[in-house]
Amino acid sequence: MTMIDSDKKTEMLVGLFLFVGLLMFGGLILQFGRVREVFKDTYHLRVAFPNASGIKEGSPVFLGGSRVGKVSQKPGLNPTFTGVILDLELFHDVKIPTDAAFAIGSAGLMGDALIDIKPSGKETKDFLPQDHNAIIEGIKSGGLSDLQSQAEVVGKKVDVVLDDVRIALADVKGAMEKINKGALSDATITDFKESMQHLNKTMTRVDDKVLGEENATNLKTAIAELKDAATSFKSAAKSIEDQSKRLGPMFDKLDPAIAKADKVMTSADESLQSIKKAADSFVTAARNINSSKGLFGALMNDADLKLDFKDLISNLKRNGVIFYRNSAEKEKAKEEPTKPGPIFRR
Repeated sequence: MTMIDSDKKTEMLVGLFLFVGLLMFGGLILQFGRVREVFKDTYHLRVAFPNASGIKEGSPVFLGGSRVGKVSQKPGLNPTFTGVILDLELFHDVKIPTDAAFAIGSAGLMGDALIDIKPSGKETKDFLPQDHNAIIEGIKSGGLSDLQSQAEVVGKKVDVVLDDVRIALADVKGAMEKINKGALSDATITDFKESMQHLNKTMTRVDDKVLGEENATNLKTAIAELKDAATSFKSAAKSIEDQSKRLGPMFDKLDPAIAKADKVMTSADESLQSIKKAADSFVTAARNINSSKGLFGALMNDADLKLDFKDLISNLKRNGVIFYRNSAEKEKAKEEPTKPGPIFRR
């Protein structure tokens, strides 16, 4: 073997080693890098956020701690300019539960912002379709950006509160100045002193005149007389109570007599009612007699009927019921005296 053949063999071995090393290095890059994502099938979702600070094109999207996609383009403003809309590019084999929440987080204290998909943790068979065109509402971020925005909001509120405090202190200062000039002025204090002196003099007069020894004595005497009157009234009340107790048995004895009197009055009332009914009946009968109503009225007022009835009684007495005949006319004729005729003189 010549020297030239030996050098060629060494060069071929070195070249083969370098080729294998480059292949291995490329495999590592494909395995741990993002180059392989270029060759995967993907689908898109649109998510709206009120604030997407730190999010940029290519920011990663994580689901349960695993990278499932990226932000395909930089955030765009919504039509009302009150937030942003992100276009997420997700791997074709990734399924997102319908109850999952989309939030903005960070990889660490100083890490880049990312999109974190947080499922509810419940087992579900409902997933977002890969052709979902509606915009999904995201929640506020919980990272440093959110803390910064909250700090800004709180700072603005603190500034507003400080301004209100300044205005309130100014109002208090003005009020104190008015009090010092008005209520606590020398003239007001002098008037207050004079009023207190006048009140003191008035109370002294009240003590001397109204609450003097003479009035106090009169008041004591009046109270004593009132006490005696109360005692007398108490004794009189006790006497009345004793008399009432004595009269009680008498009232109990009078109750049966009163009950009997009530019965007598009730009976008398019933008798009076009976008498009244009899008197009414008598009046009715008298009216019937006067008006020729009934047999008795007809006998009293009709002369012919009276005469017929008299003849009937006379026939019954003379002949009896069985041999009854009307012989009253004949008897009358016998009893009547013969009347003398007229005397003619020559």
